[in-house]
Amino acid sequence: MRKNFLIASWIFGLANSFSSPLLSLYIYVTSSIYYSLSFILFTSVFILLGYIFVGYITNIYRKILTFYKIGIGLYIVFYLTLLLLNINAFHYTLFLGMLYGIAQGCYWFAWDVIFYKIPEKMSFFNKSSYLGFISSIVSPLVYGGILSIFHQFGYGILFSITSITLIFVVLLVENTNIDNKFNLKRSFKIFNENKSYKYTMTSLTIVSGVNYVLSNLNTIFIYQIARSYTNFAIITYILTGISLLSIYIIRQRLIDRVNKFKLVFTSSLAITIASISVFFFPLIYLVTFYVTSPLIYPVIDVYNWSNMDRSLLTNFLVNRQIFLNSGRIFFSLIEVLIGNSLLPEQIFPILPGLIVASIIFSRGKKEISY
Repeated sequence: MRKNFLIASWIFGLANSFSSPLLSLYIYVTSSIYYSLSFILFTSVFILLGYIFVGYITNIYRKILTFYKIGIGLYIVFYLTLLLLNINAFHYTLFLGMLYGIAQGCYWFAWDVIFYKIPEKMSFFNKSSYLGFISSIVSPLVYGGILSIFHQFGYGILFSITSITLIFVVLLVENTNIDNKFNLKRSFKIFNENKSYKYTMTSLTIVSGVNYVLSNLNTIFIYQIARSYTNFAIITYILTGISLLSIYIIRQRLIDRVNKFKLVFTSSLAITIASISVFFFPLIYLVTFYVTSPLIYPVIDVYNWSNMDRSLLTNFLVNRQIFLNSGRIFFSLIEVLIGNSLLPEQIFPILPGLIVASIIFSRGKKEISY
């Protein structure tokens, strides 16, 4: 089951890698950055609502694979809807954000339940990254080549490829049931009852919000630097390769030899300082981000998963999504409010949040268990 789940997760990532990195860019090139930011804000809101809704449904219906399939199905509907709307998609950012958010809420609830039962979580992250190396080679070649040849029409081809590939994901994962009840009030309470979890979850909330916005803005930023889809694909290749080297050398080979709390803080500080370069040489910021970003969220997240109580799993999972998406909503809202600013000015203000998150993580090291 674990092997199948790993492969299924990779195929899911591969399918989405043809389209999901380009969603904000797709809306941006047909409208403006304001609509791109509005889309990611609406998406984050409905991820949270979808996740809570599934939490309640599991009190009645406990077969997790069903929600997994529903999530995949809604992903396919989302991409086909984009295909139909074409250049008019930016007029429907609320509807698209709702559809995309609920799809993620269903899928990731099921994914989280299955992932919780995997014993070696950092090993899973690392293996996923190596499988992701295949995606990182294939996807920029695919979307870079298709967009270079077909331009705007190429997005429709990519959305179709993603939809077809996602069908294979549901064939690999075996069913598992959830064995505890969800209670929203109880879900909120566990945040204060579990001190270790409180520190890691607070840190993840901030990091998740910052990463969520930057993963969308960085794609647009790379495109602005590249000025063509061919150069966009080449730069993405280089940055992805740098990121994978960081994962292999630091996150896998050296992770047991370094202080993880210092690693998170140093990485956060490096990104924040490098962000100054967005005004004169943005590639410094991008390279630094791709080197250090894999050393922040996954490291904190492994601790976070380890501090969840299995007997209250559903409550922990929903609590986790409440906080993660609160961070995404908060930082997305900030970006929407300054949506008329130039892109470098939008990246710069939110990055200090990473330092705040790393300090909170470090301050809780006496409480945090692994």
